[in-house]
Amino acid sequence: MNYRIQHLDVLSVASLGALVYAGLALVLAIVVSFFSSLIFAGMGHMGMLYASRYMMVGPLMIVIFPVFYGVFAFIALAIIAALYNLFAGWTGGVLIRLQQVPTNPPNA
Repeated sequence: MNYRIQHLDVLSVASLGALVYAGLALVLAIVVSFFSSLIFAGMGHMGMLYASRYMMVGPLMIVIFPVFYGVFAFIALAIIAALYNLFAGWTGGVLIRLQQVPTNPPNA
């Protein structure tokens, strides 16, 4: 069975993509925050007094990084979806082939 994607809902593509990218950014921010906190804590134990000022950079990154990443992903994906709709109008869209798979009845 062949199907053609001729139109994408810009708002749904952008919002779903923004949530996916923000979730990914949250995971990465937690990892980076953990390691940066370890580095700054180590600097404080080595007598570098100025390191304590930067201890909140990691936890603050957990909040700020996913928000910014989600906002920019929303904007970028909205532009991409709108461009896809424009170009799909000229070329007909992306052709996909789907195969129907028989479902097994649940075992009783």
